[in-house]
Amino acid sequence: MKEAPDEFLRLVKELASLQGVLRTLRDDFSSDKSFLDRLGQARAQMLERCLAALKETLQRLEKLVLKYEKLGGGEASFWRKFKYVSERKTIEELKAKVMAHTVNLNLCMSTINNSSLVRIEGSISKALERQEAAQEFADTGNEMTPLSRADTALSEAHESEGLGLQGLRRQFTDTTLVSDRAMSVSPESTPSTLGIDAPNVVDAVAEAMKELSKVRKREQASRPLRVVPQDPIHKPDDELRARFHQLANDELQFRRLNTKDWLRVATWWLLKARNNLQTSERPRSINTRPSISPSSGSKSPDSQAYVDLLKASWILYEIILMDDNLTHLLIDENRTMFYSLSDGICEDLGSFQPIDIPDKETLLAQNINIWELQQPKEETFEGDNLLAGLENRRWITVEQDDAGGDDERVLYRTFVNAAIGGKGYRMRSRGAPYMLLLFTKKGESEPKLTICNQRGTLALSRDFTRNDLQESSHPTSPVSGMEHLDNSEAIPLNFPRLNVAVAFTHEDDLRRFMYIPEAYFNAVRRREPRQLEKATETLLFESSVQDYEQLKVSTMKSRSPPEMGQSCDIRILETTGKEGWRTTRRLVISSSASEKRPWCTEFFLPLSRVQLNRAGMDRQVTIKWSDCSHERAEGKDVSGYHRVYTYVYDDSNPNVALTLLFLNQEDAVNFEKTVLQLSLLPIYSFSTGLDSRDVYTISDTEPNPKQYKAILLTHTRFDWKYAELFYMYRDTDYQYDHSSLRVRFPQVYYTDYISTHVEKLYKPPVNGHPHFSHCEKKVGNVPIDFDEESISQAFMSSLTLNHELIFSRRAHYITTKAPSRFGSKKSNKGNAEVQLWRKGKSMRLVSRWDDTVEDKWLTTAIPTTTGSIDPSHGKDSNRAVLPRVEYDRGSQIDMANMMARHPREKTEAKKMGPITIAFESVRDREEFAVALTGTAPPRVRSPVGDLIGF
Repeated sequence: MKEAPDEFLRLVKELASLQGVLRTLRDDFSSDKSFLDRLGQARAQMLERCLAALKETLQRLEKLVLKYEKLGGGEASFWRKFKYVSERKTIEELKAKVMAHTVNLNLCMSTINNSSLVRIEGSISKALERQEAAQEFADTGNEMTPLSRADTALSEAHESEGLGLQGLRRQFTDTTLVSDRAMSVSPESTPSTLGIDAPNVVDAVAEAMKELSKVRKREQASRPLRVVPQDPIHKPDDELRARFHQLANDELQFRRLNTKDWLRVATWWLLKARNNLQTSERPRSINTRPSISPSSGSKSPDSQAYVDLLKASWILYEIILMDDNLTHLLIDENRTMFYSLSDGICEDLGSFQPIDIPDKETLLAQNINIWELQQPKEETFEGDNLLAGLENRRWITVEQDDAGGDDERVLYRTFVNAAIGGKGYRMRSRGAPYMLLLFTKKGESEPKLTICNQRGTLALSRDFTRNDLQESSHPTSPVSGMEHLDNSEAIPLNFPRLNVAVAFTHEDDLRRFMYIPEAYFNAVRRREPRQLEKATETLLFESSVQDYEQLKVSTMKSRSPPEMGQSCDIRILETTGKEGWRTTRRLVISSSASEKRPWCTEFFLPLSRVQLNRAGMDRQVTIKWSDCSHERAEGKDVSGYHRVYTYVYDDSNPNVALTLLFLNQEDAVNFEKTVLQLSLLPIYSFSTGLDSRDVYTISDTEPNPKQYKAILLTHTRFDWKYAELFYMYRDTDYQYDHSSLRVRFPQVYYTDYISTHVEKLYKPPVNGHPHFSHCEKKVGNVPIDFDEESISQAFMSSLTLNHELIFSRRAHYITTKAPSRFGSKKSNKGNAEVQLWRKGKSMRLVSRWDDTVEDKWLTTAIPTTTGSIDPSHGKDSNRAVLPRVEYDRGSQIDMANMMARHPREKTEAKKMGPITIAFESVRDREEFAVALTGTAPPRVRSPVGDLIGF
């Protein structure tokens, strides 16, 4: 089935839904002989019609499958033949019919009234007839009819949104409407020539599903609530009941509470009671300061817990269950809360023996308020667009595992005292009226904390950071000694919009609350920037990935066993030393704080040849590169007797591969940019197609302070992108070809990464793979092509110190020999590239012969005085002569001063003499003159030709 077309796979899903309905029908019929009699005559007849139509549809499907099975071959061959035949419309038609038959069977077995049943059955029947007629009409013509366009849109909707009977069922059981895209398939698209006025199949099925949803809700509302009966022993007396009623009315004067609101209030007091019951088994805080810390005295935690349970019991049994309006049309969530709450109340009250029940005087001495007191800054902020209670409802559940949303997991939950707002607004808090939670969210790795109040007017959340651990001194283990905690100083847990300080009522609450993030941060400490003596490490990139997996590089498939993680943190850190070319990076991935055993793994990440693939989902990145663990071919030591083992970095043979699924496309794009670019700002950039070229300035502070250039070249090969990084020092060499717009650097440097295991007489241990040790330089050769001359000149100019390349042409020769009476002497050094470089008002002539000449570079400053160049050739001559200038020769070019350096002989460093240039054409000579003066030079007819000069 893996190679089956999508249309057939969707049909199989509908058949699975149909199978479930048929099994239910078979069980009902087999277990109840009066099943048909209870259905009634009308429903039995409808069921008979539906089963007959279903049989016909399944027989058509069977014939279709048998038709292609006869073609022979295995499963793969079968589906390959099936994919390219013209049966797509038939499959879509069969799928629609199966979906309609499934709905009709569900309707037959539901309690929907007969009139609605007949109406829906007729609508579905007309829709099926319309589909068949439209199919026949489409088969007679070549163009796609409006109906077939609707079917195509429906097919696309199925493919993109998983529409079908199961999809519709999910939508309507959640009391939502069918998606706009699905409902956009209009019934008016039927060809008018058919004369059929009926909805299409999807609309008809959607309407049926809505009716089934309504029936289900009515059936659910009519079912009795599943509630544990109230304990007759543990009930508030008349006086306490009256006090509860009076205190509850205080809040009802300002707002009306629905069923869910009352259930949350009752759950709140159940949770506080459990918190107080745990207190009796733990040492109390020794602090009695009436601040935001808990109060102490003669009041027993058990007594307060008993009163809180009575509050919860009174709200459930005498407020909610006594009000028919509150229990009308209850949703599943409320029904679940009813049972969980009633069961929890009865269980906790049952733990009190008759001798443990406080007397009336003790009960009235406890906190009997139904509503927790509020501080001024707890009210909802203007502009927050936050309805009271919406944020904190999900946290107030009987069981901690049920707290939070579906994508959240609560790690710890307790009650605390708190000071809300600044000194002018905060109030003294007693009785721990705030809930503090530590939780994680799916797709994100960091622990998060939330503080909320009972009413829902305060619900603050943020990430829990390592800095929060430093605000308080606490034990390192939740099972360590029970030292007393001094709560006189609160712990600041400030939020972006509000300052909050909390105080825990018990020492082990603080210990447990801090232990979880502390254990996590200790486990992932390798992701933090390291404090290095001779280098600095900085964070370049930080994000969360929904899914992370290591791949087998040879196949780019999952490893066996799989190595993966979810909701991970990913960071790229860069280590920069005193020499810029030694810069390295680390890729660190750490687990979510929700893991029982948090983990952290790091990878050495080079600056070059890291390959990325973004061909899949827009937020997915596949990345591969080489580390320093490639085993080199075996060799011998200097004696020639002993084998040595060396592990190297091989950028052409990646051995690490990961696939990363980010939370959004923006994070994936930023990750790609971080990997493929340097952390510095480029001084020049340009693009050729999909590839970019960047120039950076790199600095060394020791041992020889200097600046040089880095050239970063990005390449695209099929779906993969990677970058190459080269370093070019001041004295270098290059070949510039104006005709092909290409420049070649034969002596640039790149970084080689050396492993920790080089020429050793033993192999590394099994669990101790070689890793990166240090960097070394290697010499490389790199060509760069350009699309336009202006870009190539700007690129070359960015490699200098404020010089600008304004002219470059190929010359037949350039010579420094004085001309004879019969003309200039031709050079035997061959062709040369002649360039003019400008800096301010000064001009330099730079020329390079081919590699056959050792001192291949010739440079000179062209004087700006008039007549500094002596013209001596005819009108149509391609030659120009600089009469007598000081020039330099060398094997390299100084890119800062555009001066030849490092000659073979020191005597060749500076010389005086004329320079004659023979360009390939007269036009090149004229453009040379234009570059020098800015205008074409005047032509003077003389026996020796045109004059060229200033």
